[in-house]
Amino acid sequence: MNTWKKFGIEKIMMNSKGFFFFKFSTEKGLMDVMEQGPWIIRTIPIILNKWSPNVSLRKEDLTKVPVWVKLHDVPLVGYTEDGLSLMASRIGNPKMLDTYTSTMCVEAWGRPNFARTLIEVSADTDFKDEIKVATPSHDGQGRTIDLVRAEYEWKPPWCSCCKVYGHTEIQCPKVQPRVMGDDNKQKQVDADGFQDVIKKKGKGVATMT
Repeated sequence: MNTWKKFGIEKIMMNSKGFFFFKFSTEKGLMDVMEQGPWIIRTIPIILNKWSPNVSLRKEDLTKVPVWVKLHDVPLVGYTEDGLSLMASRIGNPKMLDTYTSTMCVEAWGRPNFARTLIEVSADTDFKDEIKVATPSHDGQGRTIDLVRAEYEWKPPWCSCCKVYGHTEIQCPKVQPRVMGDDNKQKQVDADGFQDVIKKKGKGVATMT
């Protein structure tokens, strides 16, 4: 409410499925919020869509999400907007630096422990924990290799099967559940949770797992 007060937000409500609804005093305020994102609440991004009576309320799987990342052990010479942007591009699409990091790049002074940047990561690739950075020597002879550690303030649920964010492999509808048979072989289970069991005598029956 405090962050969006200048946009004319009036009310917030949530339904039983976990969807939030935001009411604005003007259409312009609503559109300004939509255009000035991404918006992060407690390190987790909010995915916004304009509501209408024809909108189907369901959570869609995403292929890209913005995530705040702390880059640790950045070489001092790397504290520039271009330098940090280049490092962030090894993880995803750089969006912005936080205020403190941006000020440090301008004044060349401040917190050297880590740089904090917002990066749009893609579900096509894994989260990188380290980045190799090559720093040229002052005399132009050779270079120094540093390892920059990436710390993610939040990681969305990720499915390596579908290559999307929003659910994990355990929840993936494409992965068929399996059970272990008496002969230690995996037997297929259908969508309703039944498996075919063939007895030594008599006909096959279906059992609920």
